Order: sequence, then structure tokens, then C-alpha cells
Amino acid sequence: MDYTIYLNDRKYRVCDIGEGRCTLMLSYAEDIESLHESFSNQFLEIDRMIVIDISRCWSGDFDSLIKKERCELIGDIRLLTDIFWLDDFEVKTDKGKEILLRGTPVYPI
Repeated sequence: MDYTIYLNDRKYRVCDIGEGRCTLMLSYAEDIESLHESFSNQFLEIDRMIVIDISRCWSGDFDSLIKKERCELIGDIRLLTDIFWLDDFEVKTDKGKEILLRGTPVYPI
């Protein structure tokens, strides 16, 4: 089920799918009606996936954001991991690009 969460006064649509080791999946899913229906069968190799739709508060996908916006988005993601009590996680885009691995940036911010 999709739900809305506010992180640092920004509105995100989120969907938590599965159990186990967690991958946070960033998606610019403006035209997608249901995150659960769209993502639950696409990434079967992932145990638990939290899909984060950034289309409600950012003007484009992660690659199109400027450095300041990327830093703010990563701050929001870190807050989300605190809310979900996640210690071991990675962050990817829906295009497969890794952004954070176990809380350490692997993407140039």
C-alpha cells in the first residue's frame, strides 16, 4: 500500500514491500498510480524494498537534481532510515544506480 510521509517539510509517497535486508528505491514516479503494483514484481531479487517517489517535491529524477538538492534529498533519506530504524541498507534509483551503501555515499553528491 502506498502512503504519504513528510520529511523535512517535503511530501513523499512511499511503499514498503517485503522483509529482510532493505533497499531504498528512489523513483520519479509522477505518472505511476500504485507504487506497490509497479514495483513489487520488478525487483524480485531484493528482500525488502522501500520505494520513495520523489516527484511530489523535486523537479526531476536524482540525476537531474543540482548538488544542493541532492544533499537535501539524501538528508531526507537519512531521516527516513531513522524513522524505519534501518541500520543496514542501500539506496538505488529505479534505473539501478547505487547512491548510498550502508549509509555511505557512493555517488558524487
